[in-house]
Amino acid sequence: DLLIGDKVWFRHAKAGELCERFDALHLVEGDRVTATVPTYRGEGHTFL
Repeated sequence: DLLIGDKVWFRHAKAGELCERFDALHLVEGDRVTATVPTYRGEGHTFL
């Protein structure tokens, strides 16, 4: 069963979809975040 506080992973439908919606992505190894990197949106870019 899914409980409040459980980790949930979503798979996006398009390759760039996450970068269109978020300013940064967190890189994860095992159970820890190893880095946070900006997306093109986070760097102020927009592609129409």
